[in-house]
Amino acid sequence: MSGNQIGRRGLLARHWKLSSCCIAAFAFIVFSSLPDSEAAPRRKPVAKKAAPKKEEPLPPRFTVKSKPVSTTKLSSAIKSAEQIDKLVEANYRKYKVEPNPMTTDEQFLRRIYLDITGTIPTYRETKYFLASRHPDKRKMLIDRLLNSDGYASHFYNYWADVLRYTDRLNNNVDGSPYRQWIKQCLAENKPWDKMVSEMITAEGLIWENPATGYMQRDSGMPLDNMNNTVRIFLGTRIGCAQCHDHPFDRWKQKEFYEMAAFTFGSSTRASGRDKRFYTGQDPNSRLRKEFAELDQEEKDRRRKQGRFNRMIRVNMMVVHDNNRKIQLPHDYAYTDAKPKSVVEPKTIFGKPADIRKGETPRQAFSRWMVSKDNPRFALTIANRLWTQAFGRGQIEPVDDMMDSTVAENPELMKHLESEMKRLNFDMKEYLRIVFNTKTYQRQASPKDVPLSEIYHFPGPVLRRMSAEQAWDSFLTIAVVDPEEYRELPAEMETEIISVDLNKATAQEVLDADEKKREEIDRTRYKREKKYKYKGQLLARAAELPSPVPPSHFLRTFGQSDRELISGSSDTGSVPQVLFMFNGPVTHMMLEKGSTIYNNVIEQKTIKDGVDVIFMTILSRRPDADELKIAMDEIENNGPAGYGNVIWSLVNTREFLFIQ
Repeated sequence: MSGNQIGRRGLLARHWKLSSCCIAAFAFIVFSSLPDSEAAPRRKPVAKKAAPKKEEPLPPRFTVKSKPVSTTKLSSAIKSAEQIDKLVEANYRKYKVEPNPMTTDEQFLRRIYLDITGTIPTYRETKYFLASRHPDKRKMLIDRLLNSDGYASHFYNYWADVLRYTDRLNNNVDGSPYRQWIKQCLAENKPWDKMVSEMITAEGLIWENPATGYMQRDSGMPLDNMNNTVRIFLGTRIGCAQCHDHPFDRWKQKEFYEMAAFTFGSSTRASGRDKRFYTGQDPNSRLRKEFAELDQEEKDRRRKQGRFNRMIRVNMMVVHDNNRKIQLPHDYAYTDAKPKSVVEPKTIFGKPADIRKGETPRQAFSRWMVSKDNPRFALTIANRLWTQAFGRGQIEPVDDMMDSTVAENPELMKHLESEMKRLNFDMKEYLRIVFNTKTYQRQASPKDVPLSEIYHFPGPVLRRMSAEQAWDSFLTIAVVDPEEYRELPAEMETEIISVDLNKATAQEVLDADEKKREEIDRTRYKREKKYKYKGQLLARAAELPSPVPPSHFLRTFGQSDRELISGSSDTGSVPQVLFMFNGPVTHMMLEKGSTIYNNVIEQKTIKDGVDVIFMTILSRRPDADELKIAMDEIENNGPAGYGNVIWSLVNTREFLFIQ
């Protein structure tokens, strides 16, 4: 699906025949459970003059636990937004570009919810915003959403994709403390430079220091870790130089190893003979010997062996630094060094990263990376967040910068980078500026622009919802409180699995594993059962397992398996069509008790019911033609007609695309 396929008007009509045939029977069963007087009244209501009402405050949908944006910085944010608009408009004049019209309130509302919270607004939120006449309602809404838990959930999905987060890190280490640490950093609005520094320099066990999850993700693969680190945080691909001189960039193989020397001496597993962690006999050997001597049947021994080994291993996965030196490969073929030569740490661009007294190479590397003097650190995060807002970066791809790379608008990119530095890497404040620009609030460009062509940002790029946005939006339509479910705190599990290997016996290790299975796994099962529908856990994407099974809605709609950096996809497929035709989400929306069901049956007239459906799904009221089609459908099919209208709208491109 591409942007040039989108048309706003007549969408309902194009889907009508299909919806009526496929869903009528099911919708009839669901909606006909109500009396006709409630579901599809035939009498016209008597017009009454409504008494004027005060504008009621909108109750928060999200539990506000996040650190709020500063009210005193709003004027500064608006000035910065205006400067961005000036730089963009200068390009309009230079290249004779006609900017897109400004968004309507309906378009803006839906876009800003999806871009900040990752889900469409509810019916109440839509009704409230559209009815408001406050001159600053857009600014106020941006701040409200940035302050919400929805912000942390949505941006966690993005960073989980970039960081390749999985619930089971390498060596089967439980990643949940790391997962919750990422969410907490986003909720607290921890500055990006501090967040990155903590990931790169973290030491200890994952439940002692959750940021160690970053190093544990590439446990045993230090060269891959350096490649991923430079690509994620510095927007540069040096991976090809791991095996040979880079064929397209200036990086030499030796330079790759010089960079890797900063972190190569960092280990993710403690040796049983390492006296910094263990006393006396190697605990791994001792415990395995004790396990073999336990009085247990062979069947039980085989069944428990794997769990026993994992319990020991997870308590040995300690991130720490040693004096290990990196060497060039044995088949190094270039004349600037000999094979197997020891390589000293050296940065590939910017100022040298001098290792200070008492500092490990990893700490020196982190200090160099997040410095404002680093030519690519602030640039990369500024470009990544711009891309999240506009669907296209000033620099594309976002993680393949070269010395010759030129931004779409060099003056603008320079300004964005300087703003990120001025804000001390405050991501919320940076996004606040971007979302308040006229450039962002223009209508989306419906045509695809190849990356080989310069895009002058007459507005954001029309883009399809991510898998997570689609899933969370369906929950908003169907589930009364999709924010209610939260994963169990990581501390519950770590208190059990944390075993002192110096003192523990083999039986105590087995008992800890059994206790985890009894107390944690059973608690999780009982808790999840309350929130399941036809086997699907009705929770936001950020609270679901990572990755979910391949058959899940999220994977079908392009969620990454988290093996590659930013491995998600927005490409359409036949399984996606089948999911929309008759998948669990379709039934979930139409069954009695769903949010949209409850809101529709409260209405007194057919017209009001249609308004509710459109405002819930598309965040707008129907136009005259759409209203007539919808009302005719309901008049002809009775209560089942409401289900047909709902099903038709969620199958429109207008619903699946961020406009």
